[in-house]
Amino acid sequence: MKAVVYPVDWLLFRDPPPPLGGFGRRLLAEGDSWFTVGTLNLPQASNILFKLEFLTTTAIVNCAYPGDTLQHMVDNVNDRYFDRLLRKRNFASYWEAILLSAGGNDLIDAAQVRAVQPDGTATPPDRRLLLSLAEASRLDAPLTADDFISEPGFARLATYLQANFRELVRRRDEGPSRGRPIFIHTYATPTARPSGTVGAPDGWLHPAFVDHGVPEGLRQALVGLLFGRLRRLLLDLDAASGHPDALPAVHAFDSAALPDIEPAAAGSVGLSGDWINEIHLSPDGYGKLGRAFGAWIEGVLSRYP
Repeated sequence: MKAVVYPVDWLLFRDPPPPLGGFGRRLLAEGDSWFTVGTLNLPQASNILFKLEFLTTTAIVNCAYPGDTLQHMVDNVNDRYFDRLLRKRNFASYWEAILLSAGGNDLIDAAQVRAVQPDGTATPPDRRLLLSLAEASRLDAPLTADDFISEPGFARLATYLQANFRELVRRRDEGPSRGRPIFIHTYATPTARPSGTVGAPDGWLHPAFVDHGVPEGLRQALVGLLFGRLRRLLLDLDAASGHPDALPAVHAFDSAALPDIEPAAAGSVGLSGDWINEIHLSPDGYGKLGRAFGAWIEGVLSRYP
């Protein structure tokens, strides 16, 4: 059965609040645009949470809000409602699990930082994710997608994400949900294409690649490299990964490994494959992800008391 998703303001400000006590399980969610509405085309609007299916009646209180499409990890952790419900005395509740969607928007935003700002000043390589064509070009070898990645910039992004995940775990363990599982997910790999929404009509990655001079034939390989690195970082956080960055009771669902998410066609605009725009899935795409994610969450929760 599908989870029932309540916006956080319903819990905090409605009288009466949602009847959470009538559910077999209560989850707290926070995250980026994969947990909110990633398009202003409302008939096509959806997110992962709407598509989660469980064996037990489940209520999800969702602190993620539409509006800031590229919500950052630090915003997720410091959201006042999320933090209040997670650990603040006289406000925090016990949650069987915490759901978090984080990292994807940070990566996409970092990819949009220009090598040269409009006023002509150069952006240091550790403050951006991509190199310009001039920086990537080498005399001794043909260009590859790897050549366009700013290694200092990616290292800075990775350090930032890891620090914020550690902070989230620390805050979880300060409240009534100490030791309860935190579920995160990797991201299905998008297709760089000129397809966005209001405020970003040409998408997010596509204009960044054009701005940096990434040849068209290398753009999708570059998307794969960037999201592959993010995937590895998120999987390493899993408590069972054996990696030094692993965090207690954090569990990473590998959405990127799902075989049935159909990619969008290069150069397409709007709905294509299982994508409604460049970086957000369609309702059908989220349905495929949500059903698999929900079943996986059920399996992990069965190991917790």
